[in-house]
Order: sequence, then C-alpha cells, then structure tokens
Amino acid sequence: MIHFLIAAQRIGLFLALALFVFGCKQIPKVDDHFQRNSPVETVRYFRYCVDAGDYSRAYQTLTQETQDRISEIQFKGLIRFVDVPELDDIGLRDLVVSSEVDTTPESSNSLSNEYWVTLIWESETQYIEYSLNTVKVPGSTWRIDLLSPRGIDFGNQIQ
Repeated sequence: MIHFLIAAQRIGLFLALALFVFGCKQIPKVDDHFQRNSPVETVRYFRYCVDAGDYSRAYQTLTQETQDRISEIQFKGLIRFVDVPELDDIGLRDLVVSSEVDTTPESSNSLSNEYWVTLIWESETQYIEYSLNTVKVPGSTWRIDLLSPRGIDFGNQIQ
C-alpha cells in the first residue's frame, strides 16, 4: 500500500510538472514583434504592452513630458481601473486594446516629427475615432504624448 501511494505521488508530481512545462506558454516578448521605429508601430507596441499587462514597458513609450505629469503608478491605475462613462463605461485598457488602428498616420506639424495615429472604437450605438500624438525623439525611436489626444465622437450616428 505504501509503495502504491509513493508511486501515485510520483505520477502526480510528474503530471503536474508536465502540465507546467508544456501547458504554460509565455507571452511573446514585445520587442520580438514590434519596434518603435514609426508612429503606427509605436502605437501597436504600446497596445501590445497594455494587452499583455506589461504596464512598465507601455509607460516607457510615453514622452518625457507625459511621464513628468503622470507617474508610472498613476498610469497603471488609469489603464487598469478607469472606465469611460461616455463610452458605455468601457475600461480605458479595453478601449486601447479593442480599438482598430488606422495604418495611415497624419502629420500633426510641418517638421514631420509628430504624427497622429488614429484608433477607432465601435459599439452597437457609438463610433469613436481618437488619435494619439506620436513624437519622434532623437535617434529613430517614437514616443506617445498622452497629454494631447484628439477625438471625434459620432455618437448615435450608427444605423
């Protein structure tokens, strides 16, 4: 009987280890799939980080001015816990992650170092376009200025 219990314990341990090793998949690293070398890719990078819960890396995509005004802990709280009443109480995280990205950025100044990247969120009753301002920093990296969003609410225009 004791040998049976020991064998069952070992089998259980083996199965648990096998499930852990083969069943748990790691979230792919964002840097393996997205770069911050263009306005659209920077927004995609940001969205992926938010979706994966890597809020620290998402925070690093923000401009220095944004980081000076919003601490990392405030950013995490905004993304995780704030709902937007005007958008059927959708959470900010879900808004960022569930929106479609327009792949054609729009220049926001004549110097070609700032572009709007438009995201589109749609529900049964609303259609919202909002844009994130992306700014090129020295080198080839782009950052997101969360302090200067732009939005158009078409409200109940959906038929």
